[in-house]
Amino acid sequence: MPDDIYFYERTKGRTDGRYRFLSNFHKAMMIIDNKKYATVEHYFQSMKHAGTELEEMIRLASTPAKAKKLAWTRELTPNWPEIKEDVMIRALRAKFSQHSKLGAKLLATGNARLHEDSPTDVYWGVKGLDRSGKLLMIVRDELRKEVLRK
Repeated sequence: MPDDIYFYERTKGRTDGRYRFLSNFHKAMMIIDNKKYATVEHYFQSMKHAGTELEEMIRLASTPAKAKKLAWTRELTPNWPEIKEDVMIRALRAKFSQHSKLGAKLLATGNARLHEDSPTDVYWGVKGLDRSGKLLMIVRDELRKEVLRK
């Protein structure tokens, strides 16, 4: 197992596709608050406009890229900087707990450091704060503890 695993929705650079399932763009239908979301990205982007008509349009977007594009057509919820990590980890928990095969694949990454190999994202990606990988490692640790309790 490598010490570091790099993932991204497209295969490029250090990524080879085996870890694409870690991407927020990976199709994995989730139910959160009795609503279906096609991907983590759909949920995350829709929450930028929670309680507005745009929230539903984003949730139903045909692709995660379209969901992301729609989310940037209007100003974000004013408290977005304070809540965005809570929103993201909620989506990641749903994805990996509602899809046991994906949860097992996440656990199979062992203790490797996970990094989103985005070429541009300085908050979520490895070229910045690397928060996507860090939140995935938190979810992985939670899943590991849950498995040990059983």
